[in-house]
Amino acid sequence: MRRLYIDLRMGISGDMFPAACYQFINKDAKSILESSLKKACKELGIDFKIDRVTDEPGFGSSLSWLGGDRISVKDPKEAIGTIRNLGESAGLSEFSRILVDRIMNDIIEAEADAHRISLDKVHLHEVGRKGALMNIVASGLCFDLLERRRLIASYISIGDGMVETAHGILKIPVPASAHLLRNMRFRFGPFEGEMATPTGIAIARNIIEEQVDYLPEASRRSVGYGEKTFNGRKGFVRLFESGTTSQGD
Repeated sequence: MRRLYIDLRMGISGDMFPAACYQFINKDAKSILESSLKKACKELGIDFKIDRVTDEPGFGSSLSWLGGDRISVKDPKEAIGTIRNLGESAGLSEFSRILVDRIMNDIIEAEADAHRISLDKVHLHEVGRKGALMNIVASGLCFDLLERRRLIASYISIGDGMVETAHGILKIPVPASAHLLRNMRFRFGPFEGEMATPTGIAIARNIIEEQVDYLPEASRRSVGYGEKTFNGRKGFVRLFESGTTSQGD
């Protein structure tokens, strides 16, 4: 079985990995993913759509949650319970149920560290949105459909400058992202703006096996686009199988 790689040099948000997986997997797996997402979305009273997108570096997919901007949970305990219920509805394997638990716990710990408060005092904002919760569950589903193959990744581009958050305008990386980036390889830039979100970083740190300086050439690849644009280009991740080695920069 060939190893899988993920290119994070144009950042990572919560929706990018599932979008890239959708394009990568076969037709039968796509049907399973769509059916599972519908069951989980029904629990939250929202829907989703997967669009075909053409931008640099080419054809890819994007994932959107219809009604997903509404806050679903604010309390960490409630968030964990909701994630587990959604995972059960979606039919996650036991392995991926543990995975999505770890992702959510990492985010809660990062928020607690950022605000210097105990875990039970954390007040969730962006990650408490229905779409953010579904991004985590969708990532677990995709990990199952990729046969739980750990990914080898590039460094993460995090962007630069300032970003507007629920806590005001903050410097990149925001405190929660800075916590999640510990022991990970990342670089500022190449564009202004928040190219790597806390949810995206938390997903990445739980699905990747290692980060390398050089990425192989892709023998089969997919692209998952995010919603934000940077200097006229959409943020994206590339998911691929490989052959030979080429420089990652």
